[in-house]
Amino acid sequence: MSTPAGEPIQDNRERLRRDYDPYAGVPIQTQLDGLARRRAELPLSWSGRGNGCWVLTEYDDVSELLRLNNRGVVSFPNEPDGTNAVGTRKAMIPIEIDGSEHRQYRRYLDPQFAPRKVGLLEDHLREQANRFIDDFIEDGRCDFVDRFALPFPGATVLAIMGWPLEDLEKMNRWTSILLHGVSGGSLEENAAARGQAHVEFSAYMLEKIPQWRAAPRTDDVTSVMLDAEIDGRRMDDNELFDFFVLMMTAGLDTVQSVLSQTAVYFARHPEQWDRMFEGPQTLEPAIEELLRWATPPVPTRTVTDDAVRFQGVDIPRGERIHAPLAAANRDPKYFSDPDEVVFDRPPKPHLAFGVGPHRCVGLHLARLELKIAYAELRRRIPRFELDAHAPAPTEHLGLAWGIEDVHLRFAPGPREQS
Repeated sequence: MSTPAGEPIQDNRERLRRDYDPYAGVPIQTQLDGLARRRAELPLSWSGRGNGCWVLTEYDDVSELLRLNNRGVVSFPNEPDGTNAVGTRKAMIPIEIDGSEHRQYRRYLDPQFAPRKVGLLEDHLREQANRFIDDFIEDGRCDFVDRFALPFPGATVLAIMGWPLEDLEKMNRWTSILLHGVSGGSLEENAAARGQAHVEFSAYMLEKIPQWRAAPRTDDVTSVMLDAEIDGRRMDDNELFDFFVLMMTAGLDTVQSVLSQTAVYFARHPEQWDRMFEGPQTLEPAIEELLRWATPPVPTRTVTDDAVRFQGVDIPRGERIHAPLAAANRDPKYFSDPDEVVFDRPPKPHLAFGVGPHRCVGLHLARLELKIAYAELRRRIPRFELDAHAPAPTEHLGLAWGIEDVHLRFAPGPREQS
């Protein structure tokens, strides 16, 4: 569909208006179905919800938007309503920072998450995965989110950061509220819950940052960033706080969302759980398909050029553009039967980790976490199903899509660690 350029922005907004709720209380597939209809009928639309934003639905447009960072758009605010939902002092570092400053942060962070360094964590990850499985395998049932999908990647992130493992539960709670609000909450209730979570996390960091500054340095990410110099100076407490907000929310939420969504899928499609392990070379390609199918993040960008052009429309400076990555990853132009999990589909790079300057710094860690999680779960729980006597899974949207109440049943097994 092609639309005229050069029209006044208000005319384009009215002509292309189709409101979009990124926090709608609907299942993920319902939201994806709505985005698919937009893709077919109005691939670029303007939503008047909140402070207003443009919504992209096609793979090519989303990919192009992300590649425009520092060349026409910036990453702040990374939220469709243009509000500071997670309570940063200025902006999440480095995901909402651009230009030279962003490149400097990535020069410190990229080596910490490089494949070789991440690979050194494999034994630790396997041990952690089995420790969590041990905690519930004798029961023959579990709340998969609370007992595995949340704590497994969370424990790894806390170890990489050098943060106390005993604080994992409250960090998971803060992350869930900041990114998703509270289940069934109104806008006012969600805002109040986020405000309280922000107060609690701020108090926590107010106590911890001076302690970390005074402690001996190690090779963890917190130590590296305490000594990092950006534009010739070290990060102040506010900048460290904004960096730690991102490390907590991104590190603790994304992998657990993929694990949780796919656990429900495999409980309903056990033949696919078998197919993923048919041979020694089938697991890693299957993980890429699952990442495409269960993509959680939904970034937003702000136009800084005089205008950027999508679908024949000039979107001027100051406008915000919302890009659900899951919609791009369900574009039938590149992914036939896009709502299906097809392990042997022809290769096409998915956008689960983004693309361009802000491509996810933790993508190698995420892939390794998923590989070990699936392998150890398969080894120890070869068959499972949804527990018909427990609450049914409940999906949520928000700044990252996900699912709760994933109650599984399986044949009990023995513990492996003392």
